[in-house]
Amino acid sequence: VMMLRTARRYDLATDTIIFGNGLPMTKENLRYAGLHDYVDSMFKFCRGMGVLGVDNAEYALLTAICIFSDRPGLENGHLVEKVQEMYVLALMAYLKYRRAPNSSFLAKMLMKLTELRTLSVEHADVLFALKVEKGSLPPLLMEYFDIMEA
Repeated sequence: VMMLRTARRYDLATDTIIFGNGLPMTKENLRYAGLHDYVDSMFKFCRGMGVLGVDNAEYALLTAICIFSDRPGLENGHLVEKVQEMYVLALMAYLKYRRAPNSSFLAKMLMKLTELRTLSVEHADVLFALKVEKGSLPPLLMEYFDIMEA
């Protein structure tokens, strides 16, 4: 979900991610913050979403699909899957309305969901390594991910 929010804030023209306060963040800024090699994957995903021209409704539906997905420890997974299916159907209907008929856009969006899963695992590894390496996350990442120091 954070990656989708980040992609929504990506500016294709400047190749930056615009924070809520209007501050643009470059790859170099985020590398300095401790994200290192993950930055390239993150910007590639964001750029891909920008090139596709994903709108706010599509981002919202993709976010809902991600939230209502299978994950470890989930109880009543079949119920969550039913909710997710409703959002997938809503996305399909919206794309049929907004995009060219018979376009491959739905397939491209579903591939982005697959890419998101890979990025999520990579992101968790990066955050864990930062926590182990530094004892806590750098202040910029604490602010970005809205994490309070315990």
